[in-house]
Amino acid sequence: MTNGLRVRPGQVRLLGPVELAGAEGAIPLATGARRLLAVLGLRAGEIVGWAQLAATGLATDSLDRDAAALAGALTRCGLRGALQTRASGFRLAGRYVDARLFQDDLRRALAQRAAGELHAAIALYDRALARWRSDTPLAGMVLSGWAVAEAKRLAESRSRAREDRWDCVLRLAGAAVRASGAPVADRAAVAAGIEAAKVAAVAAAELEAGVARHPLRERRWELLLTATLVSAGRGAARSVYERARRTFAEQLGVEPGERLRALAAAAERGDLAEPPAPPPPPMPRLPRQVAAPPVPLTSLLGRETLLDEIGARLGTHRLVTLVGPGGAGKTRLAIAAAGGAGRPLAWFVDLSAVDRPVRVPAAVAEALGLREEPGKESIDAIAEEVGDHDVLLVLDNCEHLVAGCGELAGRLLAACPGLRVLATSRAPLRADGEAIVPVPPLTLPASTAGLTLAELANHAATRLFLERAQARSGRPVPEGSADAVAQLCLELDGLPLAIELAAARTPLLSVSEIVARLRTDQRLLHSPDPTAPPRHRTVAAAVESSLEQLDAQVQAYFDRLAVFVGGFDRGAADAVRGGAGPEALDLLVDASLVEANTGRYRMLMPIRRHALARLYGDAPVARTAHAAHYLSVAESADADLRGHGQEAGLARLRAEAANLRAAMAWLGEARPSAIPYGDLRLATALAMFCRIEGHYREALDWLAAALARHPRAPKLLRAAAAADAAMLAMLLCDYPAAAEYAEVARVAYRAVGDQRAQARVEMILGSVARERAEYEESAAHLDKAAAIYVECGDELGEARAVLLRGFTAWLAGDLDRAELRLRAGRRWFERLGDAEAAASALMNLGAVALYRGDTDRATSLLDAALERYAALGFPEGVGWVHNLRGLVELRGGRTDRAGEHLALSLATHRKVGDRWRTASVLEALAEVHRQDDPERAAQLLADAGQIRTEIGAPVPACERADVEATAAALGFAVPA
Repeated sequence: MTNGLRVRPGQVRLLGPVELAGAEGAIPLATGARRLLAVLGLRAGEIVGWAQLAATGLATDSLDRDAAALAGALTRCGLRGALQTRASGFRLAGRYVDARLFQDDLRRALAQRAAGELHAAIALYDRALARWRSDTPLAGMVLSGWAVAEAKRLAESRSRAREDRWDCVLRLAGAAVRASGAPVADRAAVAAGIEAAKVAAVAAAELEAGVARHPLRERRWELLLTATLVSAGRGAARSVYERARRTFAEQLGVEPGERLRALAAAAERGDLAEPPAPPPPPMPRLPRQVAAPPVPLTSLLGRETLLDEIGARLGTHRLVTLVGPGGAGKTRLAIAAAGGAGRPLAWFVDLSAVDRPVRVPAAVAEALGLREEPGKESIDAIAEEVGDHDVLLVLDNCEHLVAGCGELAGRLLAACPGLRVLATSRAPLRADGEAIVPVPPLTLPASTAGLTLAELANHAATRLFLERAQARSGRPVPEGSADAVAQLCLELDGLPLAIELAAARTPLLSVSEIVARLRTDQRLLHSPDPTAPPRHRTVAAAVESSLEQLDAQVQAYFDRLAVFVGGFDRGAADAVRGGAGPEALDLLVDASLVEANTGRYRMLMPIRRHALARLYGDAPVARTAHAAHYLSVAESADADLRGHGQEAGLARLRAEAANLRAAMAWLGEARPSAIPYGDLRLATALAMFCRIEGHYREALDWLAAALARHPRAPKLLRAAAAADAAMLAMLLCDYPAAAEYAEVARVAYRAVGDQRAQARVEMILGSVARERAEYEESAAHLDKAAAIYVECGDELGEARAVLLRGFTAWLAGDLDRAELRLRAGRRWFERLGDAEAAASALMNLGAVALYRGDTDRATSLLDAALERYAALGFPEGVGWVHNLRGLVELRGGRTDRAGEHLALSLATHRKVGDRWRTASVLEALAEVHRQDDPERAAQLLADAGQIRTEIGAPVPACERADVEATAAALGFAVPA
């Protein structure tokens, strides 16, 4: 029992020290789990997002651990499933939280009080207040941000509940005293009056204590004056009023409010003891048709699904906020939602010109045409106007008035059961019961090439541009501009305001010219309409109006985030944070200046361009910090690309590919003072990733340029870069360059005695010799590499050398030796967890089976390899497997299927730049077309021969018999 209220097993207790109460008492909780419980309990029944959690001061790096601990504790106290994990955050079921139960009791008490059932209301207030175990919610808990505001709101609710209870008690006491003084009062009425006076005396004593704690809370003085009058008479009531006057004069320099003065005057006359009969209830009055939503001049495009969602949310929630960046179309959506079929009377209030949160109620009242009355708050006037009627109040542009709008909505919704509020804001209002509907940019085509205007009309962003451009210029967009329209809308990230501003330029500029100028001149996106609101005249103005709500450090941080390309994670954002606090990123997300999505963040392109324009002299510092972070990412991930961590390393580098290229570009701009040898280090760290991704030429160009820029770089760094350059040159079939780079690396490694690195160079030289059909020399290099790896105890290196030795063996036609080596390599890689090498072993074993004539086994092995390569996203491997699968189909006489596989293989090898494999695929395709199109087959064979002559690589030994048979049938001779 606590304060007369039994604690139910399985309850989250926030009304005092934070506890999780079970059947046997409080469940022990670690500090992190207790803090998480407190934050989720404050928003019980709602999903609390990651940004909201961080804003309360919770340690985001330990959230998963804290959530797991909390879930376990909830299960132990019988609340299994009360904590739910969502992609966007956590949700705690509300029916177990005492603060939620407290609010439920208050709502019931308020309804009973309004119905005149004062005894029932008092019982409900008693039950609600008994849930409190101290005067302070979350006692001893240190939180920040919105959690502090929520805790204060709870404390205020408790104070109001106590006052409302006293009001009910005093109404009953006053009625009893009046009845006892009636001319025909019986003995029971007199006794009830005496008892009521005693109750009023008790209330007066409690209210004296309440006034002492909150001497400027006027309602407590009103209640104290009433209690004193009922229990002690007019003289005592007069004394209470004099004390109130002195208090307000000394502490505020003002007289008490009009209501307290009126009560004092009535007490002096004795009117409170005998109040007049209540006036008859007023006739129901409909709210006035005022502040109607503006009539849109253009159609709303691409928002049908979102409109349905808004309608559904308004059906289940009384406060709905449309949240999105400036220019996303929130106002237009709100107007459409307010005018939907079946909607109640709608009032529309534009708050963009209101400068302070405290002015919100007055501004809304003024927009609704309500006259200011002395002594009546604007909120009370609005509530009186709404009454019990069904009204939708649209509050537009709330982002700079979040606190004021949230308070207004909360108080109005509590007083008006038929009211619903639809707000538009770049940040949530953080009000009780708020449902948030994100307003994203418009949908875009998946591609920007080969499109028609008819196809563009199926996507909201491009359709908007086409319609607005035609309206502006008076003529349709030419068919030949379809790709440019798609590119423009992509550059604008589907932001409606930016698209409309771009469309306004079509009378003077072609779409292609708009795209070109947009990349260099932000001023292009400027509205020619002088009547447009300032925030809608440029994208820059829309962004600046959001930035104005943030402090200078957060604004500078916003500017620095412009150096990111595509997206970024929180760790990357922290690298450029500068002097801004750790909550700065969440503030930018809340302001809709940065988008958050499952741990990744990004700026919409029009917003990023404005941030870049603001960056000014801070750009070198920000770009260097960005580059330093991604150099660290690349070097860390590169170590994971061999072995068990390969898939995780690839995933991380792929997610950051655009940022890695941006860092490479910055470091390559002759900036030796930024990060010493940064471009050479980054190019080296990315070489293996680029090899797996198939970006051979790009990576080799990076390495070659960096090596040329840094002739005096540390020897080991230059050696590693040269070895990577040799690998990439070999993959591009530039065998002389590969051998030259390899020799540079080998000499350097020998000079420092790095045996393991020498073995890697031997493997590259073995691969060069293999592709030149110098199989004995290849075997010698690879055997030497294997021996060095054995000596160094490098099992993975040895396994890779054995794999390449098996590769060389089957190309040379030595199938027995190849199978022995490849089987051993496959077992090694499966155990060591190297997914790419294990897939390569399967592919090579498939080739052995093919040349043995076992096409069924070859098909099975190759299909398994293809599945693994595809999962890894390894184009070189995918191209190889399609090449071999094509040969399997040729063996079976299925030329159509063979052609399909070989066409895929040819496209892949051409894309990555592997001319050696391209020649082999062309030769196989010549056999596919030999009978049905001999002329084409002959040309394919000639093209393959030209490639082989240019790169200096003859037909591999295992393929020679097939190629010679095709050539003989076509009247060709194959060079030796």
